[in-house]
Amino acid sequence: MDDVTPAGACPAERFLEHGRLVRTPRRQDDRLLVLEHLVSRLIAPGEAATETALTERITAVSTDPVRLRRDLVEAGLVGRREDGSRYWRERMTAHDDEPGARPGPEDSWL
Repeated sequence: MDDVTPAGACPAERFLEHGRLVRTPRRQDDRLLVLEHLVSRLIAPGEAATETALTERITAVSTDPVRLRRDLVEAGLVGRREDGSRYWRERMTAHDDEPGARPGPEDSWL
């Protein structure tokens, strides 16, 4: 892992290798930074997705998509139905305006 972040890049990028999370940061603040960064690229504010669709997206950025999905839910960034069939963004993050963030749907409730 390289601790140097290119000028203008999100500080969370220093924890990613080629845009992928290969290990979760130990510090809680760093972990939340990375989760907020990744969620902005995975599911837009106000968007809902099936478990399959969200897992496919997470697979593109993580070696352990099930763990990352669980971490996003536990961090309060993503909500889920009790049966796990549907997921949605719970809140906005500072990363939603960064290049690479998913645009929100037109009928967003956020």
